[in-house]
Amino acid sequence: MDQLQTLTWQYVAGRVDPADLPMAAAHLLVEGFDSPALRDLAGRARGDGTREVFREALAELGTALPDERTAERCLIHHLAGRLVAGELTPATVAGEVWLLAMEGGTGAEAEFLDAIGPEYLIDLLTDGPSERYLAWEDSVRSAAARLCRAEAPLR
Repeated sequence: MDQLQTLTWQYVAGRVDPADLPMAAAHLLVEGFDSPALRDLAGRARGDGTREVFREALAELGTALPDERTAERCLIHHLAGRLVAGELTPATVAGEVWLLAMEGGTGAEAEFLDAIGPEYLIDLLTDGPSERYLAWEDSVRSAAARLCRAEAPLR
């Protein structure tokens, strides 16, 4: 997944502290993204007018800011993809999804959100994963795989 798009979705969904945008800009430069505003942002102190310069960098790079709902939907697809790829665990994905506070969704998105549900927290507080917890993990992985096959919001 494109790092610039992911950062944009996280920013819109409130998952990126604007004070952290200079470091994020530096990472984007390392990945090969470049624009005058992105270079400016990478050289700024934390929180030093970062929001405005970030938006300017996005415009220079041809990336639009989606609305919050679309950004959350894109992040849901992104997280499902990382789970299917083995980069994240179901519990990590669940925590990230809960921080988004997204409700509903369409088709496979709703199924993925329903599979996550609140149940896994109980088993995380015990000494080890129960059969119920392992079944929950399998259910989340299956729903993530189905979501990865569904059409993403911005493709």
